[in-house]
Amino acid sequence: MSEPALEGPGVAQAADRRVANRKARRREAILLAALAITGAAIEYPLALALKSLSGRELLRTSPFLGITLVLAALIPLVLAINDRLGLPGAPLIAAKLTGEKLHFSLRNLIKVSFGYALLAALAGAGVLALIIVPLLLIKHGAFKIPNPPMLSIPPGRIAIVGALVAVAAAVSEEIQFRMVLYAILGWFAHLLSSDERDHPRRGALWIVTLLQGYLFGLVHLVPLGGMFFHSTWRLMLAGLVMPQMWEGVVFGRLYLRRGLEASIIAHASMDLSLFLLTAIGMLSVHLGSK
Repeated sequence: MSEPALEGPGVAQAADRRVANRKARRREAILLAALAITGAAIEYPLALALKSLSGRELLRTSPFLGITLVLAALIPLVLAINDRLGLPGAPLIAAKLTGEKLHFSLRNLIKVSFGYALLAALAGAGVLALIIVPLLLIKHGAFKIPNPPMLSIPPGRIAIVGALVAVAAAVSEEIQFRMVLYAILGWFAHLLSSDERDHPRRGALWIVTLLQGYLFGLVHLVPLGGMFFHSTWRLMLAGLVMPQMWEGVVFGRLYLRRGLEASIIAHASMDLSLFLLTAIGMLSVHLGSK
């Protein structure tokens, strides 16, 4: 006759930890999905208002909110994939929900994030100066910078609305592209090339980083791309020289090294700096014209 298995305190505590971890994982998924959807709902109207687009042009962006909803629904699956593939996910949020101690310094995390924000800004500016402007010069023979609609907006409004857009976009886009999309692409990369731990190899992760950056740039191009490109292949090719692609590559590397919160800080600080510099420049023009 077999003896019943004895459940000691250690077994019961382990079971309690598993239940607590599952509850924390559900809360994490709900929180991240809510942040992604809320960020998109704030970002799109305000960003498009700054660009002074018409109502017809605004309708072109409506499918992107649908994409956000789909990607947000995948977050529970993504959290499981992250554990399976050793991807960072959102370490700060996870630690807060599970009560675990952080194994890194917040000050160092912020410092590294600011460094990557500068690197992303330089990457975007470099693509603009070295590729886009020369191409326009070759095509038109002369390059005249058009007056964007934003120049007619008061500097204070640019600063305030721009700050909201910067934070909302950073939260929503980093969850969608760096965490969700990275996990999905990483899963396919792991199927093609994995190491002894059954994680994607370094080369495969570089391909994932470039691909998610390309899709990030393409999403920023598509809403207005139809106005300039009349064939799909030209539109797809133009995605390679979008500044946002290479900014996305930088944020992707930061995500892989330090996690979601670091890429959010970098993305938000870069966009916030650009909006504030624009507002300061506009204020200087307004004061100089008086």
